[in-house]
Amino acid sequence: MNRLKLVPFSEKNMPTVLGWRNSHRIRSNMLDNSVIAEEHHLEFLKMLEDDPSKAYFVVQLNDSPIAAIYFTGLGTSTVTWGCYIGSEKPVPGLFVGLVVLAAKFVFEDYQAEILRSEVAAHNSNPIKLNKFLGIPVQRRITKVTKEGTSLEFIEYKLEKYHFGTMYETALRVIPSSVKEALENFIMEK
Repeated sequence: MNRLKLVPFSEKNMPTVLGWRNSHRIRSNMLDNSVIAEEHHLEFLKMLEDDPSKAYFVVQLNDSPIAAIYFTGLGTSTVTWGCYIGSEKPVPGLFVGLVVLAAKFVFEDYQAEILRSEVAAHNSNPIKLNKFLGIPVQRRITKVTKEGTSLEFIEYKLEKYHFGTMYETALRVIPSSVKEALENFIMEK
């Protein structure tokens, strides 16, 4: 049986998270594209404990860590989410599954009305997927990275009433293994 589990960021999974986050492949799509030191990550973990509007998780597929997913604005009508795939081994349909998981999480568990995301304008795969799923572009934003470089982002906005349509589209392309994993979803506390 395939199963997805969300495990909160912790000191226990910190080496995995930092390894992913500090890889060039992940950093090149982030506003803060610097290498994160262990002591800064520990400070970040403490901040998460004190801020219930933010949640960061390691996504496990059958107990193997494969991605990170995060939410900000929990408890409000508009929640922002993001993710990055840490696993070097491709998992077909994983990103579509993460979009579905994020939407279900904020719309069902937090009663949010809007799920928004920002994708670096050069990151073509998530852009294609958002378009395919019918998640509309809200706007384009130019931001300055921590290093001082301008980076363009595309903001997407999925409204709760549109979730059903997006979900039906997603189900057409999600492999059965990812569907099964979504059905057997677990949230670790």
